[in-house]
Amino acid sequence: MTDSSNQEDFRKISEIQQRLDILIEHVESRKEGLEEEIQEHLHESLANARDSMERIQENIAPKVEKAIHTKMEEIDRKMRRLNEDSLEAVREELEKATPGISEKILADLDKLVAENTRFIKIEILNEIKEELKKTVQSSLTPLEEKLERELSSAKTLSMISMGLAALGLLGVAWLLIS
Repeated sequence: MTDSSNQEDFRKISEIQQRLDILIEHVESRKEGLEEEIQEHLHESLANARDSMERIQENIAPKVEKAIHTKMEEIDRKMRRLNEDSLEAVREELEKATPGISEKILADLDKLVAENTRFIKIEILNEIKEELKKTVQSSLTPLEEKLERELSSAKTLSMISMGLAALGLLGVAWLLIS
């Protein structure tokens, strides 16, 4: 009985092995089928999601653009109002401060004009002095040369005159003595 029992066991194991192989094939086949089905559903879902996103974008984009445009117009209005208010406030402050600022500016301007006038007068006087020195020097040079020439002849004449006067004095003194 052992032999037959072994054969019986072997046959059962073979049958189980065949069923197991069939089951493995079936599971593999089913697995591949499910994977393909999942891939198809996944692609279909992605395509649907893209379509939905495009529709949402098509529907939302004009609304968002309109909202942005409205907000920008509102900001522009607020900025214009702010600028106008700021300009008005600056005008009012300037009107209040104008007399004081004008007085200060005029006082500073008077000081500046006085300083500049004094500075310009000094510069003009210095320039005039230089010009006068040059003019006097250029005028004196020919006179000095002429005076030197005439002085030497005047010296000679005065020496001659003194000599003649001394001779005349000697002549008078001789006449008086004799």
